[in-house]
Amino acid sequence: MEQLTGATLAIVDFWAPWCGPCKRLAPVFEEVAREATEKYGDRVKFFKVNVDNEGAFAQRHGIMSIPTLIAFAAGKPVDKRPGGTKADLMRWIDKIALDLGLA
Repeated sequence: MEQLTGATLAIVDFWAPWCGPCKRLAPVFEEVAREATEKYGDRVKFFKVNVDNEGAFAQRHGIMSIPTLIAFAAGKPVDKRPGGTKADLMRWIDKIALDLGLA
């Protein structure tokens, strides 16, 4: 996951293919990724981590339930939340971006 250190802000969706709530979040996450990328350009990146394939990475970040989203700044986790609506997630990203001086 060396890509996390390259972005000013990285939003990571921890998911699994068998997870119903993860399937419902997927199109919302994609929409948020498009909108946030339009707004912040390459200062924000979006990633999806399949916990079945990347169990050690998920465990290292304390993933106990999915979907879980973690915001990373300079490769370090700065906030964590379950899924949410598009509006909820955009407000969350906007707040973090403001805190990081990206907004």
